[in-house]
Amino acid sequence: MNLPLADNPTHLQQLCDTLQLGFPLSTPEPVSGGLHHSMWRLETAGGCYAIKQLSADLDPRDEPTARHFELSESVAARFSHCDIPAVVALQQEGRYLQLIDASGYLVYPWVEARALHREDIDCRHAEQVAELFAAMHRADLDVPGLAGEEYAVLSEDRLHTLVHFAHRRNSSRAAELERGTSLFLRLINRHEQAAGFLSQHTVVSHGDMDHKNVLWTGDDQPLIIDWESAHRLNPTHEIVLESLDWSGITLDFSEYRFDQMLSAYLRAGGRGSVDEVEAALHCVQGDWLNWLMYNVGRSIDIEDSRQRQIGSEQVDLALATLWRLERLVPGLLARLT
Repeated sequence: MNLPLADNPTHLQQLCDTLQLGFPLSTPEPVSGGLHHSMWRLETAGGCYAIKQLSADLDPRDEPTARHFELSESVAARFSHCDIPAVVALQQEGRYLQLIDASGYLVYPWVEARALHREDIDCRHAEQVAELFAAMHRADLDVPGLAGEEYAVLSEDRLHTLVHFAHRRNSSRAAELERGTSLFLRLINRHEQAAGFLSQHTVVSHGDMDHKNVLWTGDDQPLIIDWESAHRLNPTHEIVLESLDWSGITLDFSEYRFDQMLSAYLRAGGRGSVDEVEAALHCVQGDWLNWLMYNVGRSIDIEDSRQRQIGSEQVDLALATLWRLERLVPGLLARLT
């Protein structure tokens, strides 16, 4: 049984002994913010630590699972040696993932920093993040065994099937989905072409550096956490995707901040031609279409009312974002030429 760490003093003591953390001064305290795994704050006689307890739906004894976490932490460690402010798990005999019985743990030094709420992000933060992307992409790390980008392009048959099901199940968004079908088909075509183009150039990077995975110290210095999504990807796709996210594409988009991020990225040595930026924007639209259709499926789930509710909320978000992107993309590209 994968007990919470706070209820498992045997595992806690073994972690402290193995990693020489010092004697625990109190029971681990839960930390909010973990979407999949559980996070704990532990004070010991030797210091303060953040402990990630892997979700019970993962088996850390499975070799591919263990290798994934070892590789992602090794990416963070390699970047930290390139002056990237990565928060890296502690090692014991060359291993980051600590396996105790059937439970897996990653232990990090505790950092006094916080993730920013979207309304607290300003252009200074966005420019610093863009400069970090440029530095990571310029490093061009070689990490054997690390996975590459897998571009999932929605099929036209899948699109038509989900729109049809939404109509049959009387989805509140069925009419809007039907009206948008011609646009969605164009997005699928653009996505397929753009994915083939961007996959020709990849580098190692974080893969999920949105606002929740960058912590800020009291003097506004960034620290990058949660390297679990690290993989080889197209750098222009990543900077365009994250510039849109940091600029509020799902809520209150700031074209000025988007432009500032791309400009800061290029000034710091990042690369990206107009053709690459256009392809990246088309891939982002394709990604949002994938998310829309995934949630159309959730929203018409017969069995699970909770999944239906989440799916409906995400359908609304994805539709609004897709319409916004379709309106904005021509202007964003025009300013680059």
